[in-house]
Amino acid sequence: MRQATTDCSIFFRSKAYCYETLLATWQRFVIGQGKAVELSGRKVVLGDHTLAVKDGRKMPGVVSLHESSETQSKPNYFRGQCWGAIGLLVGSFSACFCCPLQLQIQQGWQHLGLTEGSGEKDPVKLAERLVIMAVLFAVAHSCPCYLVLDAFFSVGRVFRVCQYYSIEHKKPWVEVLVKAKNHYVGYFPAPPKPASRPGSQAFYGEKVHLKECFDHPHLFETVECNVYGQTETIQVMRLTLLWKPIKDYVLFVLAVTSKGPIILMSSDLTLSAVYAIELYCARTRIETLFWMLKHVLGAFKFRFWTKSLPRHSRRPFPNHLLKPPQPHQIITVKACWQSYETFVLCACIALGLLQFISLNLGDDVWSKHQLYLRTRSRDLPSEKTVKQVLAVLFVRQFFRVGQNTIIDEIRVYFLKVSDEIDDD
Repeated sequence: MRQATTDCSIFFRSKAYCYETLLATWQRFVIGQGKAVELSGRKVVLGDHTLAVKDGRKMPGVVSLHESSETQSKPNYFRGQCWGAIGLLVGSFSACFCCPLQLQIQQGWQHLGLTEGSGEKDPVKLAERLVIMAVLFAVAHSCPCYLVLDAFFSVGRVFRVCQYYSIEHKKPWVEVLVKAKNHYVGYFPAPPKPASRPGSQAFYGEKVHLKECFDHPHLFETVECNVYGQTETIQVMRLTLLWKPIKDYVLFVLAVTSKGPIILMSSDLTLSAVYAIELYCARTRIETLFWMLKHVLGAFKFRFWTKSLPRHSRRPFPNHLLKPPQPHQIITVKACWQSYETFVLCACIALGLLQFISLNLGDDVWSKHQLYLRTRSRDLPSEKTVKQVLAVLFVRQFFRVGQNTIIDEIRVYFLKVSDEIDDD
């Protein structure tokens, strides 16, 4: 096992291939499939963070993390890596996947000899890094997109990052849609100042407490909308208000659905309320993406480490106490850091291929699926179902090919494993 881990680590640290080239090639392949969900000429990109538990004492990027979700089985504080992910929505709104585009470690920069702010006056925050990933993807492949995020990203910094403008497309590269927090307020523009009154023209007018708008149901309109796969009759209201964190207009969409009231905010002032609700409901697909990466492909089960990093405690401790490596060892630590992202990128490619097989050959997958499945949640096969079908086909193919030393070893291994299963 130790030898296999060492060989795997050497492969992912190899300089025979370039991580950036592999990443760009994969993203071009995903776009070239023509399966992306589009809305108003924009592709739909989902983004979020996921936490991977790691207790390695000499693993770059491992920091003390706090789990705030009540539905998780993790403790409140633990050691691990914080990964930022963006994925392209492929298929259709009714039957779609979140195809992974890129996953990146976004905390623990002290292990690379950097600080969180890198000495800058206005450092890049955690929420901004994910948006920057989406902007770079849109610019590199010339495809404007909607970026759908959760309430953690409903801050002014995120909206300011999304102001990069495309001269070619004559619109911003990225329009963001996030869930607003209940205590947020907006402002109507101030009425014109009377000429007789001294002083400058006021910018903000009457304050609007968004949560209190639900107390006035007569202001809502009734529409039909697809909410988490079910067509419902909901009440919605659109408000274009000034928002102080960015000192500009933001579209607020208030809706009352069977799941309860919700407030969304978007930088696209022309977005309809129905499309905003459907876009945010599609955000759950990135949670499915994380589950598939963790439990079906084992994307975060790497055990690479480096002797060049100082030894850290396995118990959670303040992240500002992380020990940086020696200056002459930073290159080695960066190579180990890069091997993590390369390993996860290979898992993303594998998962994306399973998704495209499901989209293009769904009927063939179901015809060859022979395992027990209690109920089908939808007509589109899941990534796990496609993997189960392909695993059987690969094993059969190994026994059909011609004589070869490597193939013989694979055959012996499969026969040995099957004998062990029979003995049990």
